[in-house]
Amino acid sequence: MLLPPALYSRLAGEPGAAEPLPVERNPAAGEAPFRYAPRPVRFPRDHEFFEDGDVQRHLYLQDMLTQVSETPEKSMVPEFTCQVAGCCQVFAAIEDYQHHYHMMHGNTCSFCNRAFPSGHLLDVHILEWHDSLFQILAQRQDMYQCLVESCPEKFKTSQDRKDHMPSHASCCRHSSQSPER
Repeated sequence: MLLPPALYSRLAGEPGAAEPLPVERNPAAGEAPFRYAPRPVRFPRDHEFFEDGDVQRHLYLQDMLTQVSETPEKSMVPEFTCQVAGCCQVFAAIEDYQHHYHMMHGNTCSFCNRAFPSGHLLDVHILEWHDSLFQILAQRQDMYQCLVESCPEKFKTSQDRKDHMPSHASCCRHSSQSPER
């Protein structure tokens, strides 16, 4: 087998062998044969990409439910702080940290790092603040989803949605409380 002279001298260890081998380009191909530009992709929650993770999560939760004891023991760990950048919360128990992490950092926007208490609110946030087509579609149809997950209503503007929100408060108030204005 016949080797190119540059490769042969490199293998033989001759002076100048440390120089990189020249790359031969096809002049017709131009600078590079292709260009790659990464772009973020957001799949819907029910996309097949997440199927394995959903099955694993389901099995994990089933296992956790079967292992629940009558009186869970508190972990004997000294105080520690949340390791998420910008969060200074201190915890004495792992259970408290896990609850904090789930509530404050579990539903975090990958674009702006803002945390939300539920996946529904995170989805609404991403749609309204980071979806480039949202404003165009909002001019043609009702796009502002109700912030209550069980409510299917959509509104023309965020102000219309804000005006709608008190209708959900009546189901949550105790009869002894007077409505706030």
